[in-house]
Amino acid sequence: MSGWRFQPRRWPTLAAWLLILGFGFLAHWQWRAAWQSEARLRTLQTSRGNRPEPWSPGLAAAPFERLSVRGRYLRNRDLLLIDLYHHDQIGSQIVSVFRPRSSPVWIPVDRGWIPTSPLGVTRTALDRQLPRGSVELVGYAGRIPRPALRLGRGPVPPHWPKPVLYPSHRYLETLYRHRLTRLVLLLGPRQPGGFVRQWRPVRKIGPEQHFGYALQWLILALVVLGVWIGLNLHRKSPP
Repeated sequence: MSGWRFQPRRWPTLAAWLLILGFGFLAHWQWRAAWQSEARLRTLQTSRGNRPEPWSPGLAAAPFERLSVRGRYLRNRDLLLIDLYHHDQIGSQIVSVFRPRSSPVWIPVDRGWIPTSPLGVTRTALDRQLPRGSVELVGYAGRIPRPALRLGRGPVPPHWPKPVLYPSHRYLETLYRHRLTRLVLLLGPRQPGGFVRQWRPVRKIGPEQHFGYALQWLILALVVLGVWIGLNLHRKSPP
């Protein structure tokens, strides 16, 4: 290296290291997201065979964690989440509310999918198989489906069941005039009162893609570092 001289310039050096730090931060972010996604998959795989966790108001349930809660259904107060498909057939998911014995806050329960018209018209008796009295529900921690783009809402009919399109948590509380949990209990496959229930965890990107993105950002950081070194390394002029 005696025949070479390393002489970095101020502003190109500053720009290069800003890029290196930025790419390094993105690589670290994707790396953490990969491990979190891996942990969620492990939770899903183990929760199906484990004993359900008893629900309580302060419980921070992981996505798709198996839960149990005792209380009563509120009958004849169902919602139809319209315009949802199952095997290329249009229909709705039925959401009821459950009143836990241990809390004044109600829990929305997604009871599954049924075929309906695009506006939620159906002849199915939604509450015919719904248990009466105090029962113990077992299901999975979920949430209401969210749209990529939320449009304005049309008028809501005064009667029940009410067809709704991608309601928000605040909107649900307005309909029921009561506090609701943000958690939605996805009714377990062996629980009575349900419909088509083929629950799958929502994963936009799996751990493999996150690891791939982390490697890409790391390679970009190394490329910038190499270019910065190469541009600032000069051969010494002979004496």
